[in-house]
Amino acid sequence: MEFIARKSNHISKDVKRNWSSWNFGELGFEGTLSELNEAKEEAKENKTSFDISGFELWENEIDNADIRELYSNYWVLVDNVNAEDGLSCIDLDCEDLETAIETAKNSDYSGDGESFDATEYKLVKTINDLHIFQYED
Repeated sequence: MEFIARKSNHISKDVKRNWSSWNFGELGFEGTLSELNEAKEEAKENKTSFDISGFELWENEIDNADIRELYSNYWVLVDNVNAEDGLSCIDLDCEDLETAIETAKNSDYSGDGESFDATEYKLVKTINDLHIFQYED
């Protein structure tokens, strides 16, 4: 993956964080860490699901889930399946920046996509909420 693209309104924070959540960060849990832990324990005690990032977690899943703070007091389930290398992205399959820009503008950013380690890529172009990175050898 020479060039990849990511859509985001918070690219600096994304790069610093270097992990992605399920469901584009939607349907997270709002509250303090203490409130999060209380809600998880309550679900286990009541044998109900703990819902986060569009997933219903049950019993051991609750304890084993990788839940992290995306924004202050907003918690999400980390995508360690499709984005195991860091941040979600799409592979542009291009050899030069000009072609990568055109491809990125006309691409679909929904679905599973690819992932990249932000420490290995350099941000080379930003167009509104669209960000193009190039692999650094």
